[in-house]
Amino acid sequence: MLSLPRAEADRREFADVFNEHHRRAVRLAYLLTSDPDQAEDVVAEAFTKVYRRWRKGGIDDVGAYVRRAVANEANSRLRRRYLERDRAQHRTGDQRGVRRVDDQAADRDEVWWALQRLPRRQRTAVVLRYFEDLSEEQAAEVLGVSRGTVKSQVSRGLDRLEQLLSSEAETTSEGGGA
Repeated sequence: MLSLPRAEADRREFADVFNEHHRRAVRLAYLLTSDPDQAEDVVAEAFTKVYRRWRKGGIDDVGAYVRRAVANEANSRLRRRYLERDRAQHRTGDQRGVRRVDDQAADRDEVWWALQRLPRRQRTAVVLRYFEDLSEEQAAEVLGVSRGTVKSQVSRGLDRLEQLLSSEAETTSEGGGA
């Protein structure tokens, strides 16, 4: 076990790590989950895992490690949420739990709306590349995939975003002229 002075120094050092990366981690989690409360929960769980690993040593790039932990935790929660909704639907026979939390916000923000309709892998790749401003290599590391996979997911995601935004613009202009 760590001696008391060493443990206190460890806590202070990790507090600095936390302060340096927390805000960006919450932003990433929010973009991936669409829910501010869930984003905070994702980041709290991710930092718990990062701290455990950090105490053992072996984290070369804390920022990349935090991003990967946040992405993994957000994806795990999303999978659990979909499974829970599916189970609830089968139990009750209705559509309870199917409506997305962010539907009301999406109605006010076209980009947000389109982003949420991308498949999870495409959305995650686009968010990491353009909202988190990571390179293809960094995004590939966070996702645990090849650079080519990131490139193809981003390309497909951007194409789909363009389609969604174009159809939304057409719908809006048609509705506005009536």
